[in-house]
Amino acid sequence: MRYKCTVMYDGTTFHGFQAQDGIKTIQGEIERALLIINKKPVTIHPSGRTDTGVHAIGQVFHFDSEIDMGEENMRNAINSRIDKAIYLTKVEKVSEEFHARFNAKSKEYHYLIDFGKYNPFNRNYRYYCRFRNVDLKLFKNALSVFVGEHDFRSFTKNQKKENTVRIINSIDFEEEGTLIKIKFIGEGFLHNQIRILVAMALEVGRGKLSIDELKAIMEAKNRLLAPKIAPPNGLYLYKVNY
Repeated sequence: MRYKCTVMYDGTTFHGFQAQDGIKTIQGEIERALLIINKKPVTIHPSGRTDTGVHAIGQVFHFDSEIDMGEENMRNAINSRIDKAIYLTKVEKVSEEFHARFNAKSKEYHYLIDFGKYNPFNRNYRYYCRFRNVDLKLFKNALSVFVGEHDFRSFTKNQKKENTVRIINSIDFEEEGTLIKIKFIGEGFLHNQIRILVAMALEVGRGKLSIDELKAIMEAKNRLLAPKIAPPNGLYLYKVNY
């Protein structure tokens, strides 16, 4: 029996999603619960991995089990055994042809950046920008450069990746006071890509780079030209579309 699960989590206290020996991770916590339920090791397969400190509203994973349990019963069984910073919002029985990663058509990420007064209660859930001279129009225009199909080799940590061409369908903005929510929708994203794009767009907003220079960095396909990266706590995997 294959189960498709939608999960939300606060990534603050976890060392990312991927299981690692002796380290607290999202995958490790879920698989620990499934071991109790199934009485044997069960591996989960996510739509993708998130880094240390990154959050999720709609991460998706699947797993196979010999137990045929009602969807809501399975959801409750897992939720009652995992860290309270993790919560499954939905469990569905699906065809064995379904794969959380390979069947995903697009992903939506949100990045929250606040230009206002620091609030320690929100410090883990948004990036409080330390720069006070950011031209928001320039910042938004810089991010619009990345919409479409481009080679993002300059904007990823993983330089061993052979194919770094990706399609970003849209980048939209939602503002509430000093908080800006940036919504990225794309077919797939590279390691650290969104955080690097946000940081480099801030450089344009600060007047440290021009739009043309940002485009030239993208064309150069050289990570050394885009060394900035925004903090992980502002990033959320919001939704995976199938």
